[in-house]
Amino acid sequence: MSAAVTTEASGGRADGRPGSGRGGRPGGGRAWRIWRIVPLYQTIAYRGRFFLAPFMMGVQVYLYYLLWTAVYEGKESVAGLDVHQAVTYAALAILVGRIRWSNRMVTKDNLPQRTREGTVIYWFLRPISPGRYYMYRAVGDMGYGAMWALVGYLIALATGVIRPPASATVGLVFVVSLVLGQMILYYLGQLVDLATFWLTSNSGLTRMYSFVQDLLSGVFVPLWFLPGWLLTTASVLPFAATINVPISIYVGRIPLADAPENLLREVCWVVALAVLTKFVWSRAARRVTSQGG
Repeated sequence: MSAAVTTEASGGRADGRPGSGRGGRPGGGRAWRIWRIVPLYQTIAYRGRFFLAPFMMGVQVYLYYLLWTAVYEGKESVAGLDVHQAVTYAALAILVGRIRWSNRMVTKDNLPQRTREGTVIYWFLRPISPGRYYMYRAVGDMGYGAMWALVGYLIALATGVIRPPASATVGLVFVVSLVLGQMILYYLGQLVDLATFWLTSNSGLTRMYSFVQDLLSGVFVPLWFLPGWLLTTASVLPFAATINVPISIYVGRIPLADAPENLLREVCWVVALAVLTKFVWSRAARRVTSQGG
């Protein structure tokens, strides 16, 4: 039986749009509680990772602190930044990069695994659309990662590893840019997961995406240290807007006068990726079938 028939019969829709939940409300009244899936898995089912993740994050921040301090030894500035700005950038890049690094693949109910098993059909049978279900889980995932990033930021700020923003306005613009960057990461990651509908496995694509994302977003090294051709490539792709732009605003590499242009570019990427993701969901739904039921 096709997914289009089974989903409509059960209140969902195969095109990714929500059907009617209990009480006639789209998506059901308690669907928002789905965000708890990833935090509960991390804190209850996999308690070891609850302590391992912040430990690894702390070690990385400390090693980057030693690295950039050594690079700047005897130098007042490199590439227009002093040692404090460079260390702040490197530490923030690690912390921000970990917002989407809570290892959500640990949970059994994720899109790539469900697609490989063929049980993804149940995502289309629920009273909420698969796209909304994915979004709620991602909110919990990112919220959990953001919690640890905030804890790390406060510790690094208190110990002097990270310097505070130059002003409250800079801090506010940084937060706005950071939120937009995380929205871009959300849609990019969703597109990688949706590729499972056309691939036998997206594990290779996921590894490649993670490397490219970290390289071109400025996690490995600030983008201005990259070769010219690679810097140009990064500037025309959405990756730089996810981490490099907000942190560059924070450390002063991008002045406030240039911030509106960069924020507008982030907004454009969010809109474009949202439209593309919705289209891919509609195409993916057509590939879902349930044999014998």
